Amino acid sequence: MGYKALVTIDLSNATKESREKFYRILTEEKWIKIKTLTTSWNVLFNDKVSRENAINIIINDLRKAKRFSGVSRVDYAIQLDIQDIEINYL
Repeated sequence: MGYKALVTIDLSNATKESREKFYRILTEEKWIKIKTLTTSWNVLFNDKVSRENAINIIINDLRKAKRFSGVSRVDYAIQLDIQDIEINYL
């Protein structure tokens, strides 16, 4: 398996409907919602995708979701590595 991304997203002033549309696009693009973290997603890439391409794919997916949903602003942070993402609770 290649790069693994942890992406956190803030959709300021999004309506419930626009947020659902936004999330639907991400799901269609094979993003995995982290159920225990309200605004965090996991995105997996195969070995052939470079770090630069992975970042570009993530940004393009976010742009597509923004355009489709009508959300006015998307703030995001990306953490990208080849190691697994640790998701747990205390």
